[in-house]
Amino acid sequence: MSYYHDDSTVATNPGGVSLCKYKLSKFKDDLSFFKRFFLSLQYPFSMLNEHLKLGDSRAAVILETKNRLVVSAYTDELDCVALLTFPLRFVSERGLKVGDRLLTINTYTTGFIVADDLECGTDSYNRYNNFYPLIADFLSDDYQIIKRRKLSISEHEWGKAFDMGKAKLGSKSATLRDGSPYASGILMI
Repeated sequence: MSYYHDDSTVATNPGGVSLCKYKLSKFKDDLSFFKRFFLSLQYPFSMLNEHLKLGDSRAAVILETKNRLVVSAYTDELDCVALLTFPLRFVSERGLKVGDRLLTINTYTTGFIVADDLECGTDSYNRYNNFYPLIADFLSDDYQIIKRRKLSISEHEWGKAFDMGKAKLGSKSATLRDGSPYASGILMI
């Protein structure tokens, strides 16, 4: 039973990982005191932890590491990707490179208008209008669970995450979301 999420739906592949307080704190380092306080109220630890445990886990792939860190996070629900940007320091801290496979854990919202940065693919289930991706590799220490889930994702899905992300990143209308767990469900302004 969940406290923050809709119990009438269940993820096909629940993330099943827990949130690491230290890793979460790294996303707060660059924020002002006011923003830290506000975001902690809006996105409490328990909500983000529940998201990682119950959300749907899918393929995510690193697309760029030079001037910025860009990750393509896939969702089968909308058959599309969201492009997420992260602090460049993650590249050196974690030894990341283009093509590295990550795990996104997604939750969803309903509505009539699909988020501006998303383009539903032909295999969309048309049940949701937006998704909230959290990159498990950047938020959890449950390495074995993350590794097992990555191994169970089909090559087809990894290919979609990379190809859709590259196409989107190369388009004139490419919009990136802040990959922070406090902002990845909304567009950057």
